[in-house]
Amino acid sequence: MKNKFLPHVAILTAIMMYSSVLVMSTAYAHEGRLYSIGDKDYWITVGSINEPVFVDDKSGAEAFISLADPFDPLNSDANGTKNVEGLEKTIKFEISAGDKKKELAVEPAWRDPGHYEATFYPTIETTYNYRLFGTINNVSVSLDYQCVPEGAQEGSQENATKQISEGVTLKAQRGGFGCPASRADVGFPEPYVSDNELVSMIKELQKNQNSTK
Repeated sequence: MKNKFLPHVAILTAIMMYSSVLVMSTAYAHEGRLYSIGDKDYWITVGSINEPVFVDDKSGAEAFISLADPFDPLNSDANGTKNVEGLEKTIKFEISAGDKKKELAVEPAWRDPGHYEATFYPTIETTYNYRLFGTINNVSVSLDYQCVPEGAQEGSQENATKQISEGVTLKAQRGGFGCPASRADVGFPEPYVSDNELVSMIKELQKNQNSTK
């Protein structure tokens, strides 16, 4: 009877190992920070949806928010870490690129507690800033995260205390997320032309037509 269940145990173990690798990969493609907010410690990990992201992809800003394990707060994977739900009512994202800014409401990800998303389509290859703002634990927060043009960063965790604002202190941070990249080198079978490039081409064509009249 015992041998009958061994294949099922092996399959379950393999699934759990794969899931762990997937979670680690997701975390490394984002920037995780440990904040003290009010009287509690939170891990807030931010990045882009569906990394790696290319221009014109459906993407967006996303945040994974959890209460740190009180016995091992510097370890974001500690057993006592708890996902925080219901923050879609109190937080938003402001995305910016150059002098352009846009506020986006967040939505809780489906069947993934503590995961919040704000969808948008990046239209140009540039550096994007994600500002998570609102209230957490009845404390006002304004947290800036910026993509890395060189691509996602793993790196080692840096543990250092820095006052961000009243009631908000940064305690640790690790990783980084890449900026939206051009599709020029990955388009197939024909070279990819972004929507923004098409608009520029049309404007240039109209300009030339008007100049010949």
